[in-house]
Amino acid sequence: MQQFIDLLSKVIFFTIIATIVLAVVTYAAYKVRSARRGPASVRPAPIVGDDGSFLEPVLFEKYIPKGRETREE
Repeated sequence: MQQFIDLLSKVIFFTIIATIVLAVVTYAAYKVRSARRGPASVRPAPIVGDDGSFLEPVLFEKYIPKGRETREE
């Protein structure tokens, strides 16, 4: 039984280490990709209307169901 516990603890340990390594590699790949794209990818894309003209983005108000209004303190 002790051999099984030793094997299981090694499997769990290496799984945790592999997960951390994959997380670091994924984050580094994300940072490299975002650095390649540059600041142009941060700007929102313009919205094109039906007639081909560009429209300003529309912001909506937050929907609050009746009876659930927050009280001002």
